[in-house]
Amino acid sequence: MKKIDLIKLYTEVLGEKIKDYNLPPPSFEIMQCEIVKYNKDEKFITIKIPTLESWLNPFGTMQGGIIMGAVDNAVGPLSLLVAPMSMTRNIESKLIKPITMEVEFIYVTATLFEQKKKRLIFDVVIKDIDETIYTKAKVTNWII
Repeated sequence: MKKIDLIKLYTEVLGEKIKDYNLPPPSFEIMQCEIVKYNKDEKFITIKIPTLESWLNPFGTMQGGIIMGAVDNAVGPLSLLVAPMSMTRNIESKLIKPITMEVEFIYVTATLFEQKKKRLIFDVVIKDIDETIYTKAKVTNWII
């Protein structure tokens, strides 16, 4: 999957308003995220994130908070591309399978499922290159 230029993508959508935002977000850079797919019409984005040893818990699997950071780093860029500015209000997740160092990269796909008044609801799935599912999440953002 080819990396998509984040700033170019945001500039196309936000125009001059891009100056109002801290882009790319520091958390996106710290986690070494890359956008590899974006579909404006279907309102989804896929980001690629490396599995790093520094993110492991004592059991040798990716720490849950890091996984939730990955979820938020997919929803954040998508929300900015498809809706007014919003903030994460709730993340409900199901950790299905542990992510180990054998999984070189995770692919986090966020899809805007529903927009109601000031609420945005996203479905998120974390997979590896072979399409093995590791985590599913539902994220609710609040438009501010």
